[in-house]
Formats: sequence, structure tokens, C-alpha cells
Amino acid sequence: MNSKTLKLDIPCNVVDIILDMQPLWIPRANEYPFFTMGRCAYIDGNTDIYYKDSARLNVILLKKLNFFYENVLDGLSFLLGEPVKLAHDLAIPGFHIFQSDPAFLATSGGWHKDSPHTTLQLGSTDPHSFTLPIQLPSSGAGLDYIDYLQQKKYFAYEKNNLMMIDVSLIHRISRLREYIPGEYRITLQGHLIRRGKTLEAFF
Repeated sequence: MNSKTLKLDIPCNVVDIILDMQPLWIPRANEYPFFTMGRCAYIDGNTDIYYKDSARLNVILLKKLNFFYENVLDGLSFLLGEPVKLAHDLAIPGFHIFQSDPAFLATSGGWHKDSPHTTLQLGSTDPHSFTLPIQLPSSGAGLDYIDYLQQKKYFAYEKNNLMMIDVSLIHRISRLREYIPGEYRITLQGHLIRRGKTLEAFF
């Protein structure tokens, strides 16, 4: 898979901060422990709850993790060769959180292309997606994708490796390889769109 990547120096306390913020995790499935921290367009849609909750959660996330977001924005700016800002009127990039569970041994995400810019009616100028794994199960984690020959492939994540994803790529969250109690799969997820002259990051 062709992807721009950059290894970031992420302080080890970021995961501890996210775990301490568990009361803010939003359950996203009844069958297994999948959460987001932050509202996201691909689940919540262009709805009142997306905007109202995001206004509240953005403040909390930036209060606790501003140093982390600054690091990520610097990395995105380096990869793309221009400044990247947070879209404060939308949900800022948020987190996928999976608690280790046997159900994930047989459960993958749904195949999709990333199109939250369409969901939120943000236009179509320079859309991008990105993922930053900050905690991974000991057996690894990654995504499945469909290559140009229409073959299913697997891309393994690396901890703290910021990865750009082509929005035209058909992909899904890959299943868990081995169940070990107490482990987490935590990634920062975000998208970019150009509004005016500025690339802005959102969830």
C-alpha cells in the first residue's frame, strides 16, 4: 500500500491520559467493546449531536492533550508540505478504542472508503485521511485493503507511526490476531479537507 508515513515521538503518558478519560468514551457497538473518544462524522453523521457534543469534547481533549495534538499537526504539516490546522467548528481528530475481547478474533470492520467530507458537506478539495496508532495489542493490528488488482491485502500498523490513507482506498479494520486480556488497540483517527486556503483536520 502506497502511504506517506512519519514516526512521531509520542510521550508515553498519552495512553494513560486516554485511559483516565474513560468516562468520555462513547460506546459504538452492543456486541463488543468498541468506543470512540470524540464524535465522528462516519458514525454520527451531519447531526445536532455531532456538533453540540464536539463543541464540548473539543475543549476537554485540547485541555488534556494539547501537546499531543500539536505534535500530530507538526507531523501532518511535514508530510503534506504545508501547515495543517484543527477544524474547531467540527469534531477535532479523535480516538478509536478497542478493549481486547474474544469477539474481535472473528470480527473485522466493514469495507468502506473514507468520505466524511461528503457527509458533512465540506466540499471535495484535497481530502485526506490519517491514522496514528498509539497502543497496539501484542499480536499486532492493522487494516485490510483492496489493491489495484482487486486482491485483499493486510497492512500492519506500527506504534506512533503517522500514516496517510488515500480516501479512494477500499479498506477495513482488521481482526484481532490473538486474544490477550487487558490489552488495547488505540488509534488517533482524522481526516483533512481544504477550506479556503487552509487544510483542516477533523473527525
